[in-house]
Amino acid sequence: MTANAVTVRQRLPADLRKRQIVETALDLVAAHGADAVTTHAIADAIGVSQAAIFRHFSTKEAIWVAVLDWLDDRLATIHRRAEGEADAHPVEALERMFLAHVDLVERYPAFAKLVFSDHLRLRYPSLNERFAPIHEAYRLRVAELIARAKSEGAAAADLAPAQAATLYLCMAQGLMFQIAIARLPIAPQPEAKRLFALYRRAIAAK
Repeated sequence: MTANAVTVRQRLPADLRKRQIVETALDLVAAHGADAVTTHAIADAIGVSQAAIFRHFSTKEAIWVAVLDWLDDRLATIHRRAEGEADAHPVEALERMFLAHVDLVERYPAFAKLVFSDHLRLRYPSLNERFAPIHEAYRLRVAELIARAKSEGAAAADLAPAQAATLYLCMAQGLMFQIAIARLPIAPQPEAKRLFALYRRAIAAK
């Protein structure tokens, strides 16, 4: 039974059961890889029948799409918190977003495995369709913060926000790969702080 599982046959409201199915799928991906995750394995981990899983998700593909919905919600929360603090400086907001993103991947390494899984996305094309707007929304948030930093004199006047946003995302995804896929022996938060310090210097006003 996974850490997110509850007592066998415990009745849950539909929204909580769906969340439990999603989080259990993430646990199983982290432990065994995406290809090993089946509706039978999810049902066993939770302690319900497969029929109970199919009452909430008609196919395994629908579960993966729900996982990306869950990711979208978590990232949106990260962005709101980073930007919503009083007197939020745009570069400080970027750093808070970056560190929170790394913390999310550290807690849920399955996200990185899903994002980097060509096999899964080729098998289920709707995952590409769902992931694309998540990535684009993230890129636009970063680009907007960089544009704000430029307008406030906190970033180089000749900095291109679109390219600076691409660099930010490459930095985040590279660290995701090292943590969750390569499993390198690094301390994620200290490494993230060092990386962002380099990024801050790269975009700083001259």
